[in-house]
Amino acid sequence: MATRLAAALAALGAVLAVLVAGGGPAQAHRTNLATALVTVTGDEVHYRLSVSAHDLAVALGIETDLKTPLPASAFETRGAALDAYLGRGLRIAAEGAPCRLAPPTIDYSGLPQDVALELVYRCPAPVERLSIAYGLFFDIDPQHRSIGRLVLTDRAEEFLFDRSLNRLDVEVGSAVPSMAPAERFLRVLLIGVEHILGGYDHLLFLAALLIGSVRFWGLVKIVTAFTVAHSLTLSLAWYGAVDLPARLVEILIALSIAYVAVENIVGKGLARRWLVTFFLGLVHGLGFYGVLRDLDLARGDAVTMVLAFNLGVEAGQIAVIAVVFLAITWWARQSWFPATARAGSAAILAVAAYWVVERAFLA
Repeated sequence: MATRLAAALAALGAVLAVLVAGGGPAQAHRTNLATALVTVTGDEVHYRLSVSAHDLAVALGIETDLKTPLPASAFETRGAALDAYLGRGLRIAAEGAPCRLAPPTIDYSGLPQDVALELVYRCPAPVERLSIAYGLFFDIDPQHRSIGRLVLTDRAEEFLFDRSLNRLDVEVGSAVPSMAPAERFLRVLLIGVEHILGGYDHLLFLAALLIGSVRFWGLVKIVTAFTVAHSLTLSLAWYGAVDLPARLVEILIALSIAYVAVENIVGKGLARRWLVTFFLGLVHGLGFYGVLRDLDLARGDAVTMVLAFNLGVEAGQIAVIAVVFLAITWWARQSWFPATARAGSAAILAVAAYWVVERAFLA
């Protein structure tokens, strides 16, 4: 019976491995974010919007499998579709009157991951009351967000758009920010939560840790070590003390998952799992920084925003652990636990190995 159950779980794990691995690195850290820099000068509003190349392709009706890199030529013939999409989804007004969009240009230097739309809106008069109505990409992904920085003559402030908050009204001469600090803190915290819940590689890493750590206090030590480690590298990276290429970080994260899975299979090193987790958490912190960096926040907001993102990550982790811990402790009491735990770890190892190869050689 145990042999048959282990075989069945191993087969299921292999299927899950193929399905999850098929998501590829493009989805491993998916946060549904676009970033923006908006500058107001006289009667002009300059709007630079950096978006996923594949998201833009879907919006413009360009055929894509969401994985194969898209060349610049795929977008160059879609000028009319881009004008129409921007006209429907991004509207700028000053003093209550619409501003006119000049022919947009696209910066392709971020391909194959991103493209940047360079937009210039010309308003009827010098801008004193600015309104931005944002509705891009919600038709593609309801969880889409756009976060950015608004630069005015006398100040700068951050903003964030999502499906429920898609309009920004600003008094250009006012010293009062459009979004209260508490609201911005909460929204960045939610981005941290979503990064864990929507990040396949971090969820797989947590799964590998839980399989090999079924005792409560052992799990507390592991979560604490991981929290301290990723908070350390996230902070160091934010302040420029550590800077590794994003691709290398993604490869190291996949290797860390593979290492934990191998430890589970061979049954060695589990007693010092908290120490191993600390060193692996240093790597994952760099992955978290890659998300926070995309928010393009002012350095003056660094402490509170790093704290908000960290709290969001921890909340996401705790939510995952709370859901599965009781099930795993029950599983650990069964006679067939060792065989099925090794089968599950083998499936995780297969996914992680696939990611290593894909991120190193195929991305």
